[in-house]
Amino acid sequence: MTMTIDEALLALNDRLGQEVTAWVEVAHETPLLIATGLLENWSQETTGVAVEGGPSHFDLRGHYSIADARFDLSEAPVESVSERTNGLTFRIDGGVRLVVTWLPAVEGDLV
Repeated sequence: MTMTIDEALLALNDRLGQEVTAWVEVAHETPLLIATGLLENWSQETTGVAVEGGPSHFDLRGHYSIADARFDLSEAPVESVSERTNGLTFRIDGGVRLVVTWLPAVEGDLV
């Protein structure tokens, strides 16, 4: 199912603090870079603006980190975003794909 970039960022924000895996594919479906860890928002660090209580859950700047890896979707040339089983696929100009996956929700988890 195709979604807007804002819908995709909201889906990622729903998983802040959860373990995710992300990888980048370049035109051949073989991962070029893989990162696994807790999904965090790093917009405060990039903007230099301190937000009382930390970044808002609905901050749609698109700045994320997983362990030591960071990715910025705020101005990325995203062609489309599609849902996949327990994840999202961002298709970016030039044949690049950013895939973010997470563990299935356990019954009783709030999503």
